[in-house]
Amino acid sequence: MSVRFPFESQHQRCAPTPLVGGIYGQAIGLPVGGLWVSMAVSPPRSPPMLPATAPTLVVESLELNNEAVCTDDSDESPVLEQICPLWLHDLATRAPALLLFDQTSAASEATLLQSHPRRLRVRGIVTPRPVEARSLTWRPLVDAGEVVGVVFLLGSGRDADEKPATRMRGRGNDAVARIEVRSTAATAAQDSLGSVAVVQSSYSPLAMASGMVDPSSYLLYTDPEAHLASMRTVRTQLQQGEDVGYVPSRELCVTSAFNRLVLRSNQAETADHNDDARRVWQTTKLFLKTLSALTADSVVAYNATEIDRVNAFELRHGHGSWRGSVV
Repeated sequence: MSVRFPFESQHQRCAPTPLVGGIYGQAIGLPVGGLWVSMAVSPPRSPPMLPATAPTLVVESLELNNEAVCTDDSDESPVLEQICPLWLHDLATRAPALLLFDQTSAASEATLLQSHPRRLRVRGIVTPRPVEARSLTWRPLVDAGEVVGVVFLLGSGRDADEKPATRMRGRGNDAVARIEVRSTAATAAQDSLGSVAVVQSSYSPLAMASGMVDPSSYLLYTDPEAHLASMRTVRTQLQQGEDVGYVPSRELCVTSAFNRLVLRSNQAETADHNDDARRVWQTTKLFLKTLSALTADSVVAYNATEIDRVNAFELRHGHGSWRGSVV
């Protein structure tokens, strides 16, 4: 017997409209307080509520040297606009399965990024949110009593060489996230993807509607191929040096840890259904890996443009060091 997730169908009606990240035309080089600020994607939330299992980049991890985190406009140090300083994270030692992105604030205050060899600040900093997973299982995705796809559960539980759990617990065997894949037909046996939703354990329609969780807790791709096409366009614009800004607020990255996850069989389902789920997972994984590569390339290209804009020469050779840690 298959168990239905509590919000598998309800949240489809409460989810935000999917867009390609935050795109800013003619944004680079504008004065402080110009078009960039007014077009910010993610408004400040009070208070920001994040699950304890999903750490973000906190100010203590920046090179602050006991100086003030926020500085006023009288500070004449260079200010980078809405970048994600992923080079400050060691993604190779303990790579998370997923890497999400949240924009902490689009306010006028700037956060101190470094103090040596000189002060650099970031306005509207974008913080990465890692999601660690060690197991992968699946369930049928049920809506109105019908199977409409597959739910893949990313768990924090056991290593591959440990014995599997004899009984599923709670909402999906200690799942930290789930990937809901709706097929184009009324059966999960189809290989094509109708839609893909990446849902964190902290998400609920009420929490999203009230602003108590970040938008990255629910990422919906209603047309996966169209989203990839849009991301390819964005990457091309950024790599060609066009005046376009980019915040990955609707995208994600995956790492080698995600690539190594092995889908376990569902003992409650038939062998044919398990084979169908594996085929869907391979198609889903290919989509997420392609999205990851496009997102990572776009983040690196945009960061490089911002670094050149403020002439932050000390960051030019190291800011893309994290790119090799994501698929």
